[in-house]
Amino acid sequence: MPMPACRHSVFLWGWLLCLLPGCTPAAHKPPRAERTIPERPASQAEDTRPLSEPAPAETAEDASDRELPWAELIESVKRDLGKAGDLYSQGRLEEGRRTLRDCLQRLRDSEFDLSTHSQLEHLHQGVLARLSQLELQALARRADTGIATELDSGGDNASPLDEIAELNLFTIEIDAELSNRVYAELAEARFDLPVVLNEQVMRAINFYQKRGRKSMEKGLARVGRFRNLFEEAFEEAGLPLDLIYMAHVESLFNPRAYSRARAKGLWQFTAGTARLYGLNIDWWIDERSDIVKSTRAAARYLKELYEKFGDWYLVMAAYNGGPGRVERILQRRGKMDFWEMSRRRLVPRETRNFVPTILAAIIIFNDPERFGFQVEPQAPLSFDQFPLEFQVDLHTVARLANVGPEEIAALNPELRRGLTPFERQDYRLKVPEGLGEKLSRQLAALPPQERIRMVHHRVRSGETLSGIADRYGTSISAIAQVNRLRNVHRIALNQDLMIPLAGAVPGSRPSRSASSFRATPRNGHHVVRRGDSLYRISRLYGVRLRSLLRWNNLSSSSTIYPGQQIRIETPKE
Repeated sequence: MPMPACRHSVFLWGWLLCLLPGCTPAAHKPPRAERTIPERPASQAEDTRPLSEPAPAETAEDASDRELPWAELIESVKRDLGKAGDLYSQGRLEEGRRTLRDCLQRLRDSEFDLSTHSQLEHLHQGVLARLSQLELQALARRADTGIATELDSGGDNASPLDEIAELNLFTIEIDAELSNRVYAELAEARFDLPVVLNEQVMRAINFYQKRGRKSMEKGLARVGRFRNLFEEAFEEAGLPLDLIYMAHVESLFNPRAYSRARAKGLWQFTAGTARLYGLNIDWWIDERSDIVKSTRAAARYLKELYEKFGDWYLVMAAYNGGPGRVERILQRRGKMDFWEMSRRRLVPRETRNFVPTILAAIIIFNDPERFGFQVEPQAPLSFDQFPLEFQVDLHTVARLANVGPEEIAALNPELRRGLTPFERQDYRLKVPEGLGEKLSRQLAALPPQERIRMVHHRVRSGETLSGIADRYGTSISAIAQVNRLRNVHRIALNQDLMIPLAGAVPGSRPSRSASSFRATPRNGHHVVRRGDSLYRISRLYGVRLRSLLRWNNLSSSSTIYPGQQIRIETPKE
């Protein structure tokens, strides 16, 4: 599940504001290093005051702080922190990140030495921790749902089937004027499957006119992206093309739609049915969300159901409620059509609603303007595909293609981790039309370490999360949040983990081999923080532990403390 962006925002921002003048300890006190990495639950945060609540009354000490030479810098960062919080709460993540990064840059580029100004250093660490928190939340969300797109922004992944399952069509009144329009439509329109008009269908049309109007408008817009692709697949399978509007009722044409019954994708396959029709579901990929493969699988399934039942309404009922259920009804009760099954309540309410709402959708999609819908369809999807023999991060593809990562993700919604599959030779990446050949060459020419920002690790016997984090130069909390680990002390043999590389998450420690991510000491010193060790500091700056000990007149058994300055000399070339 995406990690809710706002659940902890009040606590985290309240905590961060405590780092600013008016809430911080006196200037002569060293910063409390344990505040730099907020790993404890937000429910234990020290300040839960909302951003909108007035700050505590200013004290004499606060007034004197405003006259300090660095007060203007602190005030400007404080203003931008509030702005970043608003952007993030509105879902404008990239703008929020840019604002926070600008805060960091201003602090680092200022004329003041952060290591000797406790308020500035404390503020710097607070901004860094907040930025890290946002990045980790984004990574965690991407780990389950991929990079956010227009289709799934704002928590819009719920399948419309959940609402239809609870809909009571018999409580919806039939509008006389609407009936006249429907009859006129049926008299003029040409459908390629039988369209029955009865009270249930009329009530479903009325539902889409009123309570379900917004969902119908979404479907009318989104169908433009998929109509050509759907019609091609259904025509090849010899299916009535009007059946493509089943996807409106199933998913609102959202490849990431997910129902309470754990069905997923444009065509709402359950995991079992998906595998029967060749759709792969694993750690990396869920092909129920693959635009092309899921549509071809749905066409095959519908064709087989028609060969079994010979009636399109029974096909729809079987698609929703399961072919076994429909078969048993026919075997036990004798031959009957869907409407008789519905009248006798032999199928669940969702199935009783499913068929008439599909017929209502077909009627409205055939002539939206007649029913009062003025919606411009979105542009059709157009893309190239090419095979990949290695893993690649979608951000890398987007950078080479000079498009946003959301555009690449929208073409490949089946990718669950923002990465192409691990050790899969048959995966074909979809990219904007005209770029396939070029991107295939560019990706093949990239060094392996530049293709991804996260790596895959399978837990071996005797490994711990701490050891894995040290191996890859990242942090336990980063791995735990990306993989949604509830207990960092318990990992299983052969468990698959996503490891964010150093540099992918601000504040993560680079490994010895990742020289491009080595930190640079400020004024030749490192300020010790909680959890630091001499070994980790040596890795952070890419220096030998022996040299670090010599520069600071320390031994390997020496104890270091938060706030202590450790001398770092730049290695000679």
